[in-house]
Amino acid sequence: MARRTKRLAKLKLSQLYSFGLCHRSPYDDDQWRIGRVFRQVYVNDPDKYELEGLTYPLNGVSTTKYTVVTFVPKSLFEQFRRVANFYFLVCGILALTPLAPYTAVSAWSLVPLCITVVLTMAKEGYEDWRRKQQDDELNNRIVKVHSGNGNFEETKWNNIMVGDVVKVEKDNFFPADLILFSSNYSDGICYVETMNLDGETNLKVKQALEVTLDLNEDTKFSNVRQKIECEDPNANIHSFVGTMNWEGQEYPLSPQQLLPRDSKLRNTEFIYGAVIFTGHDTKVMRNATDPASKRSKIEKKMDKTIYFLMFSLLIIALLGSVLFGIWTKEDLKDGAMKRWYLRPDATTIYYDPKRADLTSFFHLLTALMLYSYFIPISLYISIEIVKILQAGFINNDIKMYDKESNEPTHARTSNLNEELGMVDTILSDKTGTLTCNMMEFIKCSIAGTAYGQGVSEVEKAMAMRKGARLDADIENGDHKEKKIDEGPHVKGFNFEDPRIMNGNWIHEPNKDIIRDFFRLLTICHTCVPQVDEIGKVSYESESPDEAAFVIAARELGFEFYSRSQKHITVHERDLIRNVFQERKYEVLNILEFTSSRKRMSVIVKEPEGRILLLIKGADSEIFKRLGPGGRKFEEETRQHINEYSDSGLRTLVLAYRVLDEKDYKGFAEKFHAAKVCVSADRCVKIEEAADSIEKDLHLLGATAVEDKLQKGVPECIDKLAKAGIKIWVLTGDKMETSINIG
Repeated sequence: MARRTKRLAKLKLSQLYSFGLCHRSPYDDDQWRIGRVFRQVYVNDPDKYELEGLTYPLNGVSTTKYTVVTFVPKSLFEQFRRVANFYFLVCGILALTPLAPYTAVSAWSLVPLCITVVLTMAKEGYEDWRRKQQDDELNNRIVKVHSGNGNFEETKWNNIMVGDVVKVEKDNFFPADLILFSSNYSDGICYVETMNLDGETNLKVKQALEVTLDLNEDTKFSNVRQKIECEDPNANIHSFVGTMNWEGQEYPLSPQQLLPRDSKLRNTEFIYGAVIFTGHDTKVMRNATDPASKRSKIEKKMDKTIYFLMFSLLIIALLGSVLFGIWTKEDLKDGAMKRWYLRPDATTIYYDPKRADLTSFFHLLTALMLYSYFIPISLYISIEIVKILQAGFINNDIKMYDKESNEPTHARTSNLNEELGMVDTILSDKTGTLTCNMMEFIKCSIAGTAYGQGVSEVEKAMAMRKGARLDADIENGDHKEKKIDEGPHVKGFNFEDPRIMNGNWIHEPNKDIIRDFFRLLTICHTCVPQVDEIGKVSYESESPDEAAFVIAARELGFEFYSRSQKHITVHERDLIRNVFQERKYEVLNILEFTSSRKRMSVIVKEPEGRILLLIKGADSEIFKRLGPGGRKFEEETRQHINEYSDSGLRTLVLAYRVLDEKDYKGFAEKFHAAKVCVSADRCVKIEEAADSIEKDLHLLGATAVEDKLQKGVPECIDKLAKAGIKIWVLTGDKMETSINIG
């Protein structure tokens, strides 16, 4: 504890800490490249940092625009960036000189400007103070940190350091970027909500390395001293490269072990983790941008209007000054002194016929001050007051209050209030925003045969537009969909086809392929089952598609029951004895899904000893990897996929490959070498290893799931379209699917 306190005191006195709370990490951004191993983390060993000369920032963060020192100069600079404010400042200074046409009250000319500037600065200061309050609330949150000898003490977030071991409990946020050591689950999994990072509502499943699973009690950390080498801080929340040295062995770390700051622990009692990135080095803060000085379109348009008024004012003043100079020269020339009211007998520098040019210039300055009220400074005062009142109305608008989350609206930057009425284009993603992100298994194609008689929302909408009836809806004049609703609806399963339901698949001509199809759905995923007190199984999944797949397989007689890091247990219905048989598969490797790979593979060993590669992915990736003997049903499957896409369904293709011991051994060595590699090309090496095994596949079929629109979305889009607002939707679906959903 004393060593940690000493290190904490040094960090607080360091220049790095002083500026770290006001700004981002003061590093060159070009240095932080994904995969470049630079950071060394010594877990539970604070003395090592001093010996190695390593200094990392503390965990405090600041999202404010100003500090106590910079508020006045920065805020004044922002105010006088406005052309009108700068103009009135110049005029106000000139008004204090003898050139002022209204000397008796010259000082009062600065009062409107001072009111405008002070009012705006007060508004900016208040909004920044609100940000500081939020920062203080965040920095002063409490988490349990290992203080030595197996004791965990409550510590504020801003005092957390790299290398600390923390204990985070259920429904709490992670205080920094952590490496997961263990959880209350025996297999070291935990469920993480990353809505604050990526906007996704479905829980992510994280899993600790097998070697750290035993660290599941406070006292077991008393003698833990480990070294972690990992990539530099970067903004990519989906990437992480590192290794952990555990008892002389190197173990690869991946995003599966990374718990990013601002994500929340869900459905897990507690986790233990080691801090690797703190403060502005965390991924969420690397993605944050410094608070910008925002100006609305109206304000920018006002500036253009002010420029025009200033130009007009300058022309008027310049014209008057030139004429004044000409007439002054004429007074000297003929001696008539027609302008007797200028008192030529009391000549001054402001009226001297002998120096008409200088007199003309002074007249120009006087005219600029005299006509300064041509620029409406009161307009700025009124707008600032209106914006403050608008922000109050927005914050208290009951119609903008969300009951589910108990969250009102927050006008964090009142400068942009009027922008709400100027939206002409909306950019939106589809899944989870327009749709419910609740997938339902509705159709499938197995061995070239299409199964599933359900009707998607898109099919219904297309039929309504065409004024036609759907064949699938008609049976003896009645809607067949009524059959689907007869029993209790299973979430994620909206499939109806008597040919393969209730065990009838055993009578199909390709029953072996159908069995392999549903076995693949049961095994090839990253879902985690939860078994309650009465033995009922529910599933947690990173992807709602995968949850729909395992639910569909369960409803059709193939139940995914349990998993550990090395095994998956499946209950298959014995159709002869009408009982479930347990089959345990050994999980050899998982080749995870990425947006670039567009596929996922699992290599397992069957109870009979056969090694299988099971793969699912986009049709563009799977079809080109089929072997010469695995394309038997390709043409029919492609046709079915096109039909599913036209119906607005999301499709995946399923295939497999039987591996011999020699092929698998060669792949396993190459894959392990790629995973323990900590260079920047680690992902490339893993991809090369996967490519070497994901080939010569045998096609099984394809799945089709439906993601229904959220309630009220069609009506909302209709109103936006009538308002002339253009809507762009970003989606990873096939082109046909996207067009038909639109």
